[in-house]
Amino acid sequence: MSVKQVENVLRFFEFFSDERVPATLTRLSAALSLPVSSTSNLIKTLREQGYLFEVRPRGGFYPTRRLFDVSQNIIDGDPVLASVRDQMAKLRSETGETVLLAARDGNDLIYLDTMVSDQGVRYSAEPGERRPIYAVSSGKALLAALDDKALMAELEAMDYSGANENSVTDPDKLFQMIVEGRQRGWFLNATEFTPEVSGVGVMLEVAGRQLGLSVAGPNYRMEGRHASIAEALTRSIKALCDQISGSGGIKC
Repeated sequence: MSVKQVENVLRFFEFFSDERVPATLTRLSAALSLPVSSTSNLIKTLREQGYLFEVRPRGGFYPTRRLFDVSQNIIDGDPVLASVRDQMAKLRSETGETVLLAARDGNDLIYLDTMVSDQGVRYSAEPGERRPIYAVSSGKALLAALDDKALMAELEAMDYSGANENSVTDPDKLFQMIVEGRQRGWFLNATEFTPEVSGVGVMLEVAGRQLGLSVAGPNYRMEGRHASIAEALTRSIKALCDQISGSGGIKC
């Protein structure tokens, strides 16, 4: 169950992320569907903490860069993410497609970082977006880390309510697909979540964390390239492991 006050703060900043212009109390109240009194209290608190300022009298409010600085410090403190981003950038350049780093969160996969393809037609996703773990390639890679008994139990107990029309939701069929991927060394999402988009994923285990690394793009560019993209993913993971193992303190 979500905490409403926290949800309101997140929606508040997401509003500015989308609009990117100053907003008055009245505008914010309407956009967030909050009472004026609640919106005023939220503005007052954020101003006092240095996250918001009034651009001019009655000219509306806008966030300061404090949230950016706090977020940047958090990201910079992650010893894994900085190294992974270097390899993600190289992988995007090599494949020409979108590269995604994800972790498991219950029945979902949540994207920790994304590097979207520079091509005009591309697959796009943002950090923080979620996907059903069984319907995407990197999610299957993470599930494959389980032994067969635990994997079957997970698939039988899985909540498939987030499935799309092309999602595979039969536990026996999913089990077979994941086992085949494990034997092959990489996992495939063939339009099982986003129409006309496929993805190739593998698992990355670093610093005691199991992460999914994948490449996704439109079918017309991905078809016939699955194996070569999987090879590129494998090379990236090896390069990453060599890099972080050489830096000491982190094991891959």
